This record gives sequence, structure tokens and C-alpha cells, in this order.
Amino acid sequence: MRVSHHVKRSVCLLLSLLLLAQGMTLGAAAVGTDSVPAGTSVLEPAAYPDSEVLVLYEDGRTEVVVYEDAASLEEGLPQLARQEGVALVQPNYTYTSTALSTTDPLLAEQWALYNGGSFQLEEQENPYPVFNDPFALPSAPWQWIAPWWMQSDASAGSTGTVQAAAGVDIGAEEAWALYDGGSRDVVVALVDTGTDYTHADLEGRIWVNEDEIPGNGVDDDGNGYIDDVYGWNFYSGSNQVYTGSEDSHGTHGAGTIAAHADNDIGIAGIVRSDHVKVMAVKALGGWDGSGSTASIIRAIQYAEANGARICNLSLGSSRNDPALYRTIAASDMLFVVAAGNDGADLELAPSYPASYHLDNLITVANLRYDGNLDPTSSYGASSVDLAAPGTHILSTTPGNSYSYMTGTSMATPMVSAAAAMLCSQFPDATLADVKDILLSSVQKLDSLTGLTATGGMLDLGAAMASGAAAQKGRTWTEPDLAAYTDSPPILSLSLFQWRGQQYLTVQVQDPDGDFRSAAYAAGTYTAANFQGGAAGTPLPLNAWGAATLLVRNGGPYTFYAVDLAGNETVRTVDLPQSP
Repeated sequence: MRVSHHVKRSVCLLLSLLLLAQGMTLGAAAVGTDSVPAGTSVLEPAAYPDSEVLVLYEDGRTEVVVYEDAASLEEGLPQLARQEGVALVQPNYTYTSTALSTTDPLLAEQWALYNGGSFQLEEQENPYPVFNDPFALPSAPWQWIAPWWMQSDASAGSTGTVQAAAGVDIGAEEAWALYDGGSRDVVVALVDTGTDYTHADLEGRIWVNEDEIPGNGVDDDGNGYIDDVYGWNFYSGSNQVYTGSEDSHGTHGAGTIAAHADNDIGIAGIVRSDHVKVMAVKALGGWDGSGSTASIIRAIQYAEANGARICNLSLGSSRNDPALYRTIAASDMLFVVAAGNDGADLELAPSYPASYHLDNLITVANLRYDGNLDPTSSYGASSVDLAAPGTHILSTTPGNSYSYMTGTSMATPMVSAAAAMLCSQFPDATLADVKDILLSSVQKLDSLTGLTATGGMLDLGAAMASGAAAQKGRTWTEPDLAAYTDSPPILSLSLFQWRGQQYLTVQVQDPDGDFRSAAYAAGTYTAANFQGGAAGTPLPLNAWGAATLLVRNGGPYTFYAVDLAGNETVRTVDLPQSP
């Protein structure tokens, strides 16, 4: 199954639901002996359009099984599920990077490190291009066209540009004044596209597997990967973590974290220390920068097994992925995750892994240089922890070049770098301490109230100043995997009228992501009447798990949902007659 993270969400949810409702009515459908086929299940062939199945074992191992046709898939799925030691059988979902396609203008270099409020657009003068798409050729400065959000506030006689606000930065100068380079080695795993480890500004800042002899065709360290000197490419299954221009996205993130600040060329990375290295773990690739559940899980496991403490995930999907959840929950690393670029409230339209409420995860939104969230950035009062600069970020790109990119993908490495800096500076701090320090030291902004859990933006200077006193020795709160994997679906019902007609919207949510099917019937019934989902009228749910039905006949109706574990939910409602 292939799923794009950048789902286009309707401006008017009502209209999209009504379109779905055409031809669907709540009439006299009832549960009987002649069952109606249940809705699409993740255990049915229709849920696997590529016939590609991910098997997650209890010990964390993954296996991808590809069937030749629908018949063999249908026969093989239950066999896989019954194998000893199997925890999950699910589609091998696709994740895409959270860089944003943009034609935005060029700004003075690295406003995120120091913002004096004097930034001006340099459409013709700035020598660095802007990536309209991180997986295509960048635009030259003279090709820029101002985006709508820069024109919306323009008044007569004004330039129509967004004015930078002094102090909207991460406090790099204050942090550097307090940072002595640290004493603890910290590896930040960049699970992303590949990284150009030959870039002059990244020399000496990329993790190297010193137990591996380059080019001898032997797995010298016995970790199962031959010649993984600079990491591993889980996208194509090789040791080539840099494959060319498709790796601009990962190279850009690496520069934000650790590019040299003292070599008289290019940009300055946030962490000015050889104690911090970036591990290139390629899990995304191709023309769109996508990757599968399997590639991401294996990349995470490789990173931790090879000493990474912090894992940067500038990627996402609209699909709740139980296998990825369990992998992150089982890890001791700190995960820094992009909120996504749908401009959506994650409380209503979750994105994963950003929406996983795990103690070892920080979710990051994209802050603009005027102190407001970028209009494209997703947000959430409880789902998103903080914001960080992510608009017009200048960083390293392949071939010793530099370019601007915009998106929560650019904001996330800012926080990963801050975490690495704290971790290296305070060797007695646990990763849970580091997370607490970062979130408790944010710079509060009125513009972020209600949009992030902290109501603030990353303030590395304040974090460094408070770090020594804030060490508590806290450890990660253990996640309740049983609750996540065994929780039943949630049914929500809402009645409304439109143009003289009465409609019922049914919303199905499943916290553990193993939803199977939903159905309904006229009358009052128990779960047993639905025969495990084999009886009743199926509910054809849209991408958000919702269906809207035209109500023609009033009276009691029973709605039913079941997940792969067999957990059932039943809800009966007495509907009024249509007006």
C-alpha cells in the first residue's frame, strides 16, 4: 500500500462528506442471516495494492513478503498471521519527507541563528538558489515569485513582504558563549534521504564506522552489513548512503545540525563540536523522497545498534502505523519528528509519527522569521511540542553547494541539533532530561498559544543556561503497548441538516491503528449480531475514517466497528424522522 503524507485536506469538510454520501441512505437495512460483505480490512487483499506485506515479529524484526497475485495474497495473509512470534501483519506503508515545495524568496543567510529584525528580500542579489522541490533542480534567485502569504498583508505603497521580527531565533550566540564543545560523544541519526558526506562543510562531522574496513567486501564488524563505513542505504539495500541529487533533503538537514562553523566557507551548523556526528541512514529516495515502513524501521534499529542517541525523522504519513509505533516505543533514543506541512490541526487530522504520544518523542512545527507559524505548518495543542525556524533555511546541498529550503523538515534538525548540544555538554543528563530542558526553556510567543503544547519556540541559549540545574536523571516513561495494540475502535456520531435534508456523520477512530471494518443496521443489536463484521451494511469510510449517510427513516440504528485483534464497539442511536 502506498500512502502519501501530503494529503490535501478539504477546506470545507462538510462538502467532502456530502460528496461521499451520494447514493447512501439510512433506510431499513437490518442484520439478518444473509450477510453483506464487510468493509475493506487490512487483512484483505484490497488493502495491499502492491501485494507487499510487512510482518513485524515480537522481537522487533521485520520481513517484507511480496505475493505474485491476489489469490496467493489472500491465501498467504492468514498463514502469516498464525506464525509463531508474529506481532503484526500490515501493509508496508509509504512515508515521504516533510520538506515543502516552495518558490519563496531568498533571505540573508541563516536568520534562524540570529535575527536582528532587518532581513530584506534579495530577489536579484542573493547568490543561493531556493529549492522549489527538494528532489528537483532548485530555482535561481531571479525566478522567484512571491507566495500568497507574503502578498496578503501588502498595503498601498508597501512591498508586500513579511517583516522579520528581532529576536525570533534560536539564541545561537548565547548558546555558543556557554558551550565548551562538550565532553560526551553524541551521534544524531538522520533517517532521511542520503547525505553527501563528501561536502567540504561536512568534513569530519559525519559518523564513520571505524570497525569497518572500506571496500574489502567483508562485514568486518559482524553487524550484518558489508562495508557500511558511512551508514547504510535501507531504501535500496546497499552501502551507498549518497546517491546524488535525490539526497539534497538529507544533506540539508546534516548541515543545519553540524556544518563547520570555523572553516571560513559556507554556513555554520548549530553544534560547534567534533563530539557530535551525524549518522547517514538512508530510508527515503526516488523522485518524491519516499520510503516504506520496513526501510524506516530497519534504519531506526540500525542507528540505535550503532550508537545513535538522537534520531531525526523529517518524514510522515497520514496512516497510523502500529509497526512504527512499536519500534519507536521500544527504543531508548530521543526521536525528533516533523509535524508535517499540511497546515492542519493534528488533533483533528493526525500525522504519524508526529501524533504518537510517546515520552521519547518531540514534535516540531515550522516557525517563520516574523514569529508566526508558516501557513503550511501543521500544529496541535497537545500533539506538537514546540516550534523552530523552518522557513527559508540556508544549508548544505550536494556537490559543495548551498540552497534554501522550507518546511517542518528544516525545523526538525534545529531541535535535533539543540538536543545533541545539550547531551554533549551535560554528560550526566539523560535523554529524558534533555527533552525536559528543551521544552521548559522555550521562548513563549503569543502567536503559538494553543498551537503547540509549550506555546513557544526553541531557545537554545536559555536551554544551555538552565541545563546544569535541570538535570534530574529522569528515565523514559514506559509506553503501554498492550493498551495501544488492544484498544477498541471509537465510534462518534453527529447529526446535521443541509438544504432540507438530514444527514448523519459517523467517525471511526482506532488508537492502535489496527482497524478492520465497520457496519450498521436498522434496529437495536449487540455486537454478536454483526458476526465479527460479516453481517450488516458496510460503512465505506473515507481517508479520515468518516462516512456521511442521508437519513430518510427515523428510529433506532446500531453502528459497529471491529479491529484486527477482535475488539468490538457497538453504538445505538435513536434518529428522529427527517423534516
